[in-house]
Amino acid sequence: MTVPSTYSYEVAAFQTVSQWPGGARALGPVVGINGSVLAHKASLTDSANQFTVPQARMVMQATSDCRMLLGLAQDLDHICIPVAGLSDASTLEHDIARAAREFGEYLSAVSEAVADRVVTLNELRRIDRELGQHQAAVNQLRASCAALLHKGRR
Repeated sequence: MTVPSTYSYEVAAFQTVSQWPGGARALGPVVGINGSVLAHKASLTDSANQFTVPQARMVMQATSDCRMLLGLAQDLDHICIPVAGLSDASTLEHDIARAAREFGEYLSAVSEAVADRVVTLNELRRIDRELGQHQAAVNQLRASCAALLHKGRR
């Protein structure tokens, strides 16, 4: 899932819960939280009821929606890099090409952002997004290389 990097944790939590089919009332039983309580935890106006870390993890796992994680990372000036499925159905040649392509897209984002010697917040977010995608591609390439090492040791 590609998610814009403009979410704060709170907005991401609200959208994750409210956009689940049936909203909080339907998601609540899936994650073991009363639907009304879940709605309050995801509310943008109720600061008294907040997710615990294990509850947020359960919501993200149940929905397969990582916007809360991405929002928290953004709030802390970090990025997240997906690593699930490393080396699944992958070829070394494909991984090399993808890493090179992602590096080129990262450099393009940087070049475009600094062309006028001023970098906007949106340009920096694009740079961060492209960097994360490049790092994910490099991680995939490394995993493919490691898989070849393990094959050679058998």
